Amino acid sequence: MLTYIIEIAASIFLLRTLLFIIGAKLERNKNRSISLPKELPFVSVIVPSRNEEANIASCIKSLAANSYPSEKFEIIAINDRSTDGTQQIIESMQASVLNLKIVNITDDSQKKNLRGKPGALQAGIDAAQGEIILMTDADCEVGQKWVETLAAGYTDPKTGLVASFTITDGKSIFEKIQTIEWITMNTIGSSTVAFNQPMGCYGNNLSVRKKFYNELGGYSKIKFSVTEDLALLREIIGHGWTARYYCDPGTMVTTNPIENLTDYIKQHHRWATGALCLGWRALVFVLCTACLWLAMLLSVIDGNYLMLAAVIVARMVGDFLLIYPSLRILNLRYLAVWVPLSVIFFILLEAVMPFTLFNKKVVWKGQVFSKK
Repeated sequence: MLTYIIEIAASIFLLRTLLFIIGAKLERNKNRSISLPKELPFVSVIVPSRNEEANIASCIKSLAANSYPSEKFEIIAINDRSTDGTQQIIESMQASVLNLKIVNITDDSQKKNLRGKPGALQAGIDAAQGEIILMTDADCEVGQKWVETLAAGYTDPKTGLVASFTITDGKSIFEKIQTIEWITMNTIGSSTVAFNQPMGCYGNNLSVRKKFYNELGGYSKIKFSVTEDLALLREIIGHGWTARYYCDPGTMVTTNPIENLTDYIKQHHRWATGALCLGWRALVFVLCTACLWLAMLLSVIDGNYLMLAAVIVARMVGDFLLIYPSLRILNLRYLAVWVPLSVIFFILLEAVMPFTLFNKKVVWKGQVFSKK
């Protein structure tokens, strides 16, 4: 009897993985042909930054090096109350990056009473002239075709938002695990977009049609969330516009890995808190994960360690089948060998994260947000 319960619990988790695999394939198939229109749209790239003196120059240089005609896009760097040299660095780059503009926020009143990153983004979008808004973070670097490939996603007038994949740039085992995780979560995000049941995307590789954004009322009207990217995605789809999630080397963004476990947990606490808005979707996701843990726990109780090993291996195979197409398309096949170790790490993380939600304060980028 116990064996049957273990098999059913594990099967529920694997069924969720299968649905993600199908959804990700459907989304990839939708986005096979990406081409720019003859009349290039004017694009605004928004880069919010807060105390990013170590990163902002590299980010802006990578944007300035894009293949998209410089007269057809602008870079808007937002200095959000930085106390380091971020502002001075941005200003020093204006002479060489002619399409660089600066929005300098010195106090919260300039953010229309919007807290955190949404307020900085809103300030940047208010100053933007582009019909397409691209967003990335100051600790990121983009490829040379990033602007043109994302902009090409808006040839369909119904497209309201295009998201894409982010990876980390790191050499250590912990950093490689983070890259596997980013690819996994982006793949899952693309899958849920295919089913019109959005569960995630990342604001460091996101774009939106400004017309639709303004029709929503912008972040001033969107309910505040510590995961403002997911909030925007849900609003776009909720209003009947199309969202796309590209898995393409041209749209890939590289971000800095988290350096220590403490900051890593803070990052995931923020993500988990933001995901609470998903309601029944979050509940189903968590319950499916709980089924995997139930299968492993019952295997231990039953003393059936062969079954325990089978459940863990099945999880590894499922995760591999889910992300390998993404690894292949993004030319990251070499990371496939890190999937088994990453799965072990993720299993342990999934056991810890629910308990962090008892903490009502989200700490990120030196700012504290309280859950209501």
